[in-house]
Amino acid sequence: MTATSTTPRLRVGMLVCTARRPDMLRACLEALGRQVLPADVSAEICVIENDSEPASRSVVDEVASRSPLPVHYAIETRRGIPFARNRSLTEALAHGYDWIALIDDDEVAEPDWLAMHLATAQAHAAEVTYGWVKKRFERPAPDWWPPEVKRPDPEGTILSRASTNNVAFSARLIRPEGSGLSYNPVFLNGYEDLDFFERAHAKGHRIVWAPRAVVTEDVPASRVEPERLIALVRASAEAHVQADILKTGYARAAVKYLVKGLRRLVGGAVLLTLARLQQLAGSRRAEHRYYKARLRLARASGNLQGVFGHRPDYYGTIDGR
Repeated sequence: MTATSTTPRLRVGMLVCTARRPDMLRACLEALGRQVLPADVSAEICVIENDSEPASRSVVDEVASRSPLPVHYAIETRRGIPFARNRSLTEALAHGYDWIALIDDDEVAEPDWLAMHLATAQAHAAEVTYGWVKKRFERPAPDWWPPEVKRPDPEGTILSRASTNNVAFSARLIRPEGSGLSYNPVFLNGYEDLDFFERAHAKGHRIVWAPRAVVTEDVPASRVEPERLIALVRASAEAHVQADILKTGYARAAVKYLVKGLRRLVGGAVLLTLARLQQLAGSRRAEHRYYKARLRLARASGNLQGVFGHRPDYYGTIDGR
């Protein structure tokens, strides 16, 4: 990716999808404007607002008025993550970017974030680089929730998929003359990004781990409320059913997740009963077991909802400001 005097600069679009989090969006965009770019790279910012009206347009205009980088704005009125993601790809193609970097509106990138993505891609001959997301909790998550752990793999480790919360990739993945990838709109409860990059991996695009490309995600207290965490697990379980239906067909996936869902339902009910008995006995472990049971029941519910076509609306609730 090193340019010579006769080689055009690499054009990179830093894309942000947003919905009703203007304060977080402002912090995200300001951090993107502070990127320290290699001499052979030119970068732009593009915001896609996923709402029925341009509620955050004023924030984008405010940041654009003082940003050292060009800032573009588009609105996608069809509510849903895959619709917003696909609009971002449309904008990337329209602006002619060579590479695309994706970040969420509740994240703040380090000043060398983009440079580290591109350096990792060059060093490891990769077309996709997946960076580290550090989480900053407004309030700690409950102790029964799995802790956040950084991936221990060395830089350049080959991955089979990635998420869109901190990723950069060559426009070859989405160009019509390349792989022509887009996000599948069936995934309204997440997994649309994993599915996208799983298909990229299957087409031979090299995905690698880029731990030096760092963003910090601000996690509001509302997102670690017990019922919100349980809803996340339910939505994730439903999304996994949708993914399997696409990979193996409805009949095979339905049998698999009916069995898995019913097994989890029975196991969760047993655990919940034991937790209630522990509560009556005054056990200190009762709360931990109670929520483990609730999580298992949420996975059961999500599996069964996925089989029968019900879509829990986890992302209909906006966490943050």
